[in-house]
Amino acid sequence: MSPQSALSRAFLAIALFSSVPCCIKTVALSTVPLAICRLGAASLVFSIWLAAKGELSWSSARGWSPRQWRALAAVGLAFGLHWLTYFESIKLATAGIGVIGFSTYGVHLMVLGWLLGRGQPRAIDIAGLVAACCGTLLLVPDFDVRNDHTLGLLFGILSGLFGAFLPLLHQHYSDIGGDLRAWGQFTFALPLFLFLAPGSEWPIDGRDALLLAYIAFGVTVVGHGLWVQATTALSTPTISLLSYLYLPCALVFSFFAIGETLTPRMMGGAVLIFAANLATLWTQARSNALAAAHAVEE
Repeated sequence: MSPQSALSRAFLAIALFSSVPCCIKTVALSTVPLAICRLGAASLVFSIWLAAKGELSWSSARGWSPRQWRALAAVGLAFGLHWLTYFESIKLATAGIGVIGFSTYGVHLMVLGWLLGRGQPRAIDIAGLVAACCGTLLLVPDFDVRNDHTLGLLFGILSGLFGAFLPLLHQHYSDIGGDLRAWGQFTFALPLFLFLAPGSEWPIDGRDALLLAYIAFGVTVVGHGLWVQATTALSTPTISLLSYLYLPCALVFSFFAIGETLTPRMMGGAVLIFAANLATLWTQARSNALAAAHAVEE
């Protein structure tokens, strides 16, 4: 996959993801039932797709190596923990605060990639991250441990940490097919929520059913499929910086869709983050630095 193709898929995935926080905040379902609906739909679609291509069957699963099982279990666990903390962040606080917390994803990813030897960040990468982090700080509400907004922010930050493991895992196991890894990401995350399901309530009305269908199939299946492909082929610094586009896009979407307020301070932070992304991506594109060291050819 070319860097330009991977970048296009990443932008499309981010556009889809940006609509999710306000959907999560709007639906009546709590975290666990909501995750089960999304994961169940995605697992079903990817199972049918892989079975139709002859890449998934009982016989093929019996022939998987221990490494393949470890890969699928690892991406599933990381993804499940990411969704658990992210959904709770939005439910406890607001869509905007949940996104703000998750925006630390890029910092976690840069540090983890550096610690694991996935290349040294360049000066422009660090400058972009510093600018993006400064923008994020402008968006943080008053810190008060006595309210749900603060707790939601902390859950969002934890979600960013779990989410940062995903592209590293996908790149480490890039020899395993991308569709199979995407299937494992959803299917192996599902048991975590099924374990937590007893006692959960399932209030669903007509509007919620439509929103669930959109985020389950349009966002979860299409969006995450594109993101798995993109993060397998892009470098860690690029993924880190791209992730910050999610923040301003999601804040703007939540403003227009559900009326969450954007203060001048929040707007300033979002603009700073957006500008940092554009500047750094432009310099990386000019230096042809978008391809990941462990990318695989199509």
